[in-house]
Amino acid sequence: MIITADIILFLSLVWPFLAGAIIAAFGPDSRTGDEETKSRFSQLAANFSLVAVGLAALNVPLSIYLATTGQGVELGWMIEAPLATVGCLILHVSLVSQCFAPPLPEEERALVARDAVPFWTTGLLSLAMMLSEPVARAAMLLSAPVLAVILLNTGAGRALSGWNTLRRTATGALLVCSGFLHPDPIIEGMLAGCGFCLLASLFPCTLSLNATRKDRTGDSSEILRANAATLAVVALLVTFPLPPVTALGLRGLLFAAGLATLALAALRLRLRSAQATSLLTQASMGLAAVSAGLAHPLVADLAVFGPLVATPWFSLSGKPDSRVTLLADRAFLLPGFAALLLAVMLVAGTSLPLALLLIAAIWPALRPGVRLFPSGVVLPKVSGARSDSREGHS
Repeated sequence: MIITADIILFLSLVWPFLAGAIIAAFGPDSRTGDEETKSRFSQLAANFSLVAVGLAALNVPLSIYLATTGQGVELGWMIEAPLATVGCLILHVSLVSQCFAPPLPEEERALVARDAVPFWTTGLLSLAMMLSEPVARAAMLLSAPVLAVILLNTGAGRALSGWNTLRRTATGALLVCSGFLHPDPIIEGMLAGCGFCLLASLFPCTLSLNATRKDRTGDSSEILRANAATLAVVALLVTFPLPPVTALGLRGLLFAAGLATLALAALRLRLRSAQATSLLTQASMGLAAVSAGLAHPLVADLAVFGPLVATPWFSLSGKPDSRVTLLADRAFLLPGFAALLLAVMLVAGTSLPLALLLIAAIWPALRPGVRLFPSGVVLPKVSGARSDSREGHS
C-alpha cells in the first residue's frame, strides 16, 4: 500500500507540470490562433484538469488509510498528511472550475498559452501543501504568484499591479522565512504570522480584486487560489508540533488579522462600497484565517471552497435565468455560511467573549448576506458595468 501511495502521490504532483508543458508547447497563440484551435486546446486543458483532480482524489483515501494504520508517506522532504491531501483536492477542484468556465475574450497576449499557467501555479501550491519544511512551503507560495505575474501580466497598464503583487508576496515570504529561521520562539511566531498575513492579503493589507476582475477572470483566480492556498498551508502548520510561544503568537496573529478582515468586509458589504462578490471573498478569506488561528484546517478549507469554485462562473451573471449561474451563486454562499456556523461553535467552545466578538464582526453583513439566499439574485458581474437595480440588491 505504501508503494501505491508513493506512486499516486508522485503522479499527482508531476501531472500539473506535465499537462501545463503540453498545453504550452502545442497551444495556440492568443492573437494568431483561430477560434476552432483555441476551443480545442481549451477542451484539452479541461480534460487534463479532470485527470489532475482524479489523482488528487485518490490521494485522500490513501493518506487516511495510512494515517489510521500508523503508516505514513514521508519522503524526507515531503509529508502526505490527510489534511494536506484535502487541501490539494480543493485546489484542483478550483482548477477544474476555471478550465470549464466560459472563457473571456483575450485582450493581451501572454508569454505562453493562458491555459497552461493555472496548471503550473496549482502544481506549485500543491507542493506547498506537501512539503515538510516551512521555509520550503513559503518559497512555493511565493513562486506561484510570481510565475503568474511574469507569464500573464504582459499587457500595458498591468506593470504596477504586477509589481505590487510581487512586492507583497516577496515581503510576506521573506518574513515567513525569517521567522522560522529565527532562534527566538517569540519573534519566530510574530514574524511568521505577519508574513502569512501578507501572503494571504489579510488586514491591514487586504487586497481588492476589483481591478483584476476588470481585466480577466483568470488573473483574479490566480490571486485568489494563492491566497486560499496560503491559508490552507498555515492552517496545517499550526497543527504541527511548535514551541508553545511560537504557536500562540502565530495563531493569535492569524485570528486577529482574520477577524479584522472579516469585520471590514462585513461593514463594507453593509455600506455597499464595492461589489458583493469581492467583499464576500474577502470575508471568506478572513473566516479561513480565523479557523486557521483556531487550528481547524477543515473549516478553513470549507471557508475558501466557495470563492475558489464559483468565481470563474460569475461571467455568466448577465443571464439571470441560467441554471449554472444560480448554482454558482449557491456554491459561493453555502460553504462559507456552513464554515461560519462551525467557526462560531468552535470559538464558543473555547471562549464566549471571543465568540461574541466574532458575531459582532459579522453582524453588519447578516442582513445583506441573508438577502442573497431566498431572492435568487445573481451576484454582480466579474467584468463589465453593473446595473443600478442589481447593485441595490447586492
